[in-house]
Amino acid sequence: MHPLMNIQTLTEFVAESNRIEGILRPPTEAEIKEASWFSAMEVVSIRMLVQFVSIYQPGAKLRDQFGLDVRVGRHIAPRGGPNITVTLNTILAGANTGSISPLYAHECYEHLHPFTDCNGRSGRMLWLWHMLKEGCYPKLGFLHHWYYQTLDAFHAR
Repeated sequence: MHPLMNIQTLTEFVAESNRIEGILRPPTEAEIKEASWFSAMEVVSIRMLVQFVSIYQPGAKLRDQFGLDVRVGRHIAPRGGPNITVTLNTILAGANTGSISPLYAHECYEHLHPFTDCNGRSGRMLWLWHMLKEGCYPKLGFLHHWYYQTLDAFHAR
């Protein structure tokens, strides 16, 4: 687990992330363990995201093959295929080096929707990891923090 986190805060984060998806049960032990492991990573790779998704949404696939296309409400994600891994690696490189903000990385990740399912929960976990990497302890939870990051980004334009 990342030194800025504790098990209660991490459990609350996972519970909030699940609730956003309509999952109302308490987080499982496997979800907490995976979130703890993920939050402590020095860098994040596609392989690590695939592992995370395999715990949170067994059967969800990286959309690196043609035909693995998704639509979420009115959002039509970029077509599945090798371009997904290229774009995802670009997003992760920016997050790993700190050359893009957690908000921007999250926006790019959700636009890409790199998996057939579990993009919201994996994207929020990536956001948390990125926040912790930058030394920000998200005491207010994802939605509260994200709201203020969005306002700050708008005013910075």
